Amino acid sequence: MAAVSVKTVGKLLFFFTFFSTVTVVWLDQLEVKAIDSPTDKEILQYQLQRDSRHHHHMGEVPRMTMDTAILKVNTSLDYAVQIWAVSAECHKCNMSFMMEVDPSIPTEPFLVQTTFMTHISIVKDNHDGTNDSICSLDKLFGEHGEYQMFINANGPSEENKFDCPVYPDKDPIDSNIPILVAFCIYVGLVLLFLAVRQLYYTIGRSQYAWFIGYFPFRETDRLVNSDLGAPSPSSTATEDRSQTVANSSTQPASQGIRRLRSLDTFRGLSLAVMVFVNYGGGGYWFFKHARWNGLTVADLVFPWFVFIMGTSIALSFRRLLKKGVSRLSLLLKVIQRTVILFLFGLFIINTKKGHNSWSTLRIPGVLQRLALTYFIVALMEVIGATAEDRNWSWKHRGYLSLYLLQTSRIAPIRDIVNSWGQWLFMIVVVTLHLVLMFWLQVPNCPIGYLGPGGLSDIAHYNCTGGATGYIDRAVFTDDHIYQHPTPITVYKTEVPFEPEGLLGTLTSALLCFLGLQAGKILLTYPQNGARVGRWLGWAVATGAIGGLLCNGRQNEGWIPLNKNLWSLSFVLVLSCFAFVLLSVCYIIVDVKQWWTGAPFYQVGMNSILVYIGHELCADKLPFQWAASPTHASQLATDLVGTTLWVLIAVWLHYKKFYLKI
Repeated sequence: MAAVSVKTVGKLLFFFTFFSTVTVVWLDQLEVKAIDSPTDKEILQYQLQRDSRHHHHMGEVPRMTMDTAILKVNTSLDYAVQIWAVSAECHKCNMSFMMEVDPSIPTEPFLVQTTFMTHISIVKDNHDGTNDSICSLDKLFGEHGEYQMFINANGPSEENKFDCPVYPDKDPIDSNIPILVAFCIYVGLVLLFLAVRQLYYTIGRSQYAWFIGYFPFRETDRLVNSDLGAPSPSSTATEDRSQTVANSSTQPASQGIRRLRSLDTFRGLSLAVMVFVNYGGGGYWFFKHARWNGLTVADLVFPWFVFIMGTSIALSFRRLLKKGVSRLSLLLKVIQRTVILFLFGLFIINTKKGHNSWSTLRIPGVLQRLALTYFIVALMEVIGATAEDRNWSWKHRGYLSLYLLQTSRIAPIRDIVNSWGQWLFMIVVVTLHLVLMFWLQVPNCPIGYLGPGGLSDIAHYNCTGGATGYIDRAVFTDDHIYQHPTPITVYKTEVPFEPEGLLGTLTSALLCFLGLQAGKILLTYPQNGARVGRWLGWAVATGAIGGLLCNGRQNEGWIPLNKNLWSLSFVLVLSCFAFVLLSVCYIIVDVKQWWTGAPFYQVGMNSILVYIGHELCADKLPFQWAASPTHASQLATDLVGTTLWVLIAVWLHYKKFYLKI
């Protein structure tokens, strides 16, 4: 790597300072003035304790955080009623007691969540084990709004004697405005970049070159393979970008020396979103992982990274075999990469923020899952990969005259036939996963249990994840797996659960294998149309099967969509999205060449460095800082941190520095 010059550092600081200043100034003006905010634990304690308070203070208002509002209940009835509520996010959960409203005692306002619908029930306790329903309503509260509910006996009919309207005292804020403003800022920066680039090419190196030199437009050739095995120029290439692409659906895609940039773009885009999500995603619920079943933006990126890793394995192994590398050497390389990835995750990622005790060291993790998945799929490819496609044929069998396996007959599916042994192995892997998930007997839990436990199933409170959680707790023990799983905040689960555990590794291997299949399509079919058509065909097939398994709903079907479990439906639906995204990137970047893939392809070429770096630099300036508890401020710091890592990846690319394992 070349020495870092003062001028280069100045360029980087120029970009970062400009972006961070503009973003923070604009976004911080969009929300109310921040106040000191309690933690989620303090909010919960406040709500659980308020019914036992004997002294009520008029005018006392709880402190709001992101995604909360204030509700005050008033009653004109001459007897006490109870307020029960539950968030729609908490599937199959019973309502929780919130407070008692006594007409003789002034009531306190309390906090309600605003991200999902809240189901509210108001009942009269008869003190004999029964109660009478007063009102029931569903309400979606607005963030930082202040509301009042009025309970009265002025119902619309004899059957509905009571009325419980909710009125806003203070209008809520629109928490989505910061996203719109941030989007406009990014679009403006892109337009500015394009304008200055055009100016650069128009005036060349003139008297203004000192200013335009801050914008790195000139590209350098790629010198190394990207992480975990990436396509090489010799294995799968596209035409040089100076040539015009004509008849893209039928033209061979392997004539030049430039490797497919769309694969790095796919990987880099997934990683950039992953960095943003890990940094907080602005505090928005859709940039956080689903609490249990379902999909959010945060649930997409890691599986996509696993998928494109499989594609890279297919291409890099074909290139190495063509070079004459022995299978033993490939096996040793696979073992080396697996061990390095696993140790990086175990001792670098899992020990950050002071988690360096042997007695509580978390053993599984994201890089550990990548390592094991890579090992399974790469080992299959070490055994089954070939330097050239197999030329299958079936000899003449007498009067039957069967030529079913002649190359001309199996051409539409020869990418599958050539890997029939790998397909059989993956069927065995998926079958093992399903057998363990649905037939392994878990103590004190129903067989085949897939729920989060906790409030959703009081009778099986500690059955979180069923067999998936049980296997990890049995192998690693409770102290060495993830202690703060996503269902803990909504379902109030009490047992640790590992989202990157052993059983889910089997289905993540399936996802990686489907990515491997995408790579084999690249290697087998030289025509762009044939490649994209097969990818889209796989997208339809995997999406249809995944949708059938979950019945097209969040919490229904035989196998619900679940990232914590890496359920089969989840893997198939995510592979559907991955095939579509790969097709789009391939057409735009490599076939039509409408976009170079920048800046994401540079991120994709240094994916391991960016991932480890962003994890180690979390909560450290200038990547993150102590922002006020508003969506605008959180979005600003998370976007700046993500953008800074993208700029670092671009800078390292132009310095020709890549981290290889």
